[in-house]
Amino acid sequence: MKAPAYAWPDRVEYCVWPDAVEALVADLEGTPGLRVDEFPQYNGRSVYALTFGRGEKRLFISRPHAHEPAGAAACMELAKALAGWRDYGVRNAAWRAWVLAHFSITLVPDANPGGSARAPVEFWDGTEIANEQFFLWMFGESGEQKGARFPRVDAWDMREVVAPALIGIAYEQLEEFLYVEPNRDYRSTFFRSFFTLDEAATYDVWLDLHQTEFLSSDRNTALFLPTCQEELSLGMQTEHLSLAEEIMACWRQAGARPRERAEIPYRNNDVQRNLLNAVWRPICERMVHIVTEVQNNNPATPVEDQVRLQIMAVLATLEWMA
Repeated sequence: MKAPAYAWPDRVEYCVWPDAVEALVADLEGTPGLRVDEFPQYNGRSVYALTFGRGEKRLFISRPHAHEPAGAAACMELAKALAGWRDYGVRNAAWRAWVLAHFSITLVPDANPGGSARAPVEFWDGTEIANEQFFLWMFGESGEQKGARFPRVDAWDMREVVAPALIGIAYEQLEEFLYVEPNRDYRSTFFRSFFTLDEAATYDVWLDLHQTEFLSSDRNTALFLPTCQEELSLGMQTEHLSLAEEIMACWRQAGARPRERAEIPYRNNDVQRNLLNAVWRPICERMVHIVTEVQNNNPATPVEDQVRLQIMAVLATLEWMA
């Protein structure tokens, strides 16, 4: 089923900061066909899930990491179009009608606003902060050695470690001393939002919008299959690979530089692979879960391209599901 064209706006004011997301969600609330769900965090902020349409095909889209803001901007751009907000409604009337008729699409633009609010910049474009400092903002700076990275772990307790000099914005604070990486711990608000909504919706596809730096590479996009890809049924392996190839083809057609093929991450890292399998395998056994990776913190991929490539991944996913 061919989708009507999505009309790109002439001028964009991206919505990324948690306060801006909250304000726009409040502005959109009450739009016919939109349901807003709110999931509070320990720090007082809220994770918002915006669901449009009541179609049979069900898509969940999320941006898990606070240091990867292009996914938030992409989700909010799509929310404007799906809500018929201002001139977005005029430009995208046919596309909006098509999506609302055939899909139920949930957008979670920021699964960790508590982390996002601590970021020093709205976007990471590679012009202000060098990657080595960026990595410290991601997962933290050691409290034992200045300039050294705090270890990346799925969960940690402030009482059981040497307190980091800088708490990485990727982590969500769940309790006074407890921090988790949102997409690696079921206790996170990220997973709480998904499991709560999935209980009623039973989503078919989950598109996770991520970013990475592509250090020492001329590529600016990639698709990651589940770490458990080769342990899934042949049917689910085929479905995952098919969607990944659809998105990569869309990117290539637009002039992006994706890696040659979809990849299974952490093949040579048993610790990370086993950790992710424990969390994601039960999900990937029954639904397609694909991770986009768009270049972050590099002038080679400006902010506008970062956001555009994430939106294109969503558009390609809708075409594939149709």
